[in-house]
Amino acid sequence: MLTSSLSFPLLVLASLASAVKLPADGAALAKRHSKLPDYAKRNLQTIREIYNLTVYPNNAQIVAQGASAVPPHLFADQATGRVSPVGNFTGFDDSIEYFFSLAPTPQGSNGVAFYRSEVLEFTSGCPEVAASLVYFRAGHVDPQTLELDTTKPVSTLSQVAFWRFDDDGKVLKYHAWIPNLEAWTNAANGIDFGNPLVQNGTTQQLCAGIQQTCTGANQQYSSAEDCIAQLSAKPFGSFDEAWGDNVVCRVIHVILTKVRPQVHCPHVGPLGGSPPDNWKCVDIDYSEEYFDDDVLFGAPEGSVFTCGGPLLTDGGLPAGSYSY
Repeated sequence: MLTSSLSFPLLVLASLASAVKLPADGAALAKRHSKLPDYAKRNLQTIREIYNLTVYPNNAQIVAQGASAVPPHLFADQATGRVSPVGNFTGFDDSIEYFFSLAPTPQGSNGVAFYRSEVLEFTSGCPEVAASLVYFRAGHVDPQTLELDTTKPVSTLSQVAFWRFDDDGKVLKYHAWIPNLEAWTNAANGIDFGNPLVQNGTTQQLCAGIQQTCTGANQQYSSAEDCIAQLSAKPFGSFDEAWGDNVVCRVIHVILTKVRPQVHCPHVGPLGGSPPDNWKCVDIDYSEEYFDDDVLFGAPEGSVFTCGGPLLTDGGLPAGSYSY
């Protein structure tokens, strides 16, 4: 759930589900769907709605208006989750901004947008838990006609996710992974972000964007030149590891400065955030931040996305241990 040659690719960056294409045996698929338990149908519908709102122009209103434009039945107020390799997100605003505001729009990503999302895999063994795989189809979309330019490359970004729902069927917790984000970013934009010249140009465009949206009390740098000097001294980073004190992290988070500048402008600033706990683009302890499930989700490991959990023991043995 990330715009210009910044390719705010992402974006990102970044959320979900669909205009599901029925194959030739669509009738058989519909029949199988009809056999799903009611709770599974509900969970699948929620996931599809979420991902469908990342497709342009469905995401445009959310990008412009923020949380007020999100249908109230999708996410719980306390929705919390982790999306690798982007970061942790706590609360309704954080969560919906990741899923919808980071999804690319043609006005801000060299014309690239998600033109379709497809939930290809889904399972739900109990009312509170589900898992899914979504493919985001991305290409150059005309913002006026909404037509896909078939003369330019199209590409696919995927996301694997585990979901936990509350009693009302709203998403309460999620744990997702976007594989090959760097490769997709390069393919979708036709740009090699490993090229030093591209990196320099990206930093310059990033700083222009920061100076445009982070003004007044939210200003982070004295000038675009100051921004370029400070960010050029930091690692450029990789979209496959976008959680850190680097340029790529700020490329992602500058998109969100348009939604809540008072929250997100510090993320693109020289410190990567602000005290006491508004930190995003800072170096992290991999072993802690990616695996502090009990802290992030407020529940023991192995219990959040497992039906009948916790899945901490196996016949009295620690998980992963075997007796022969």
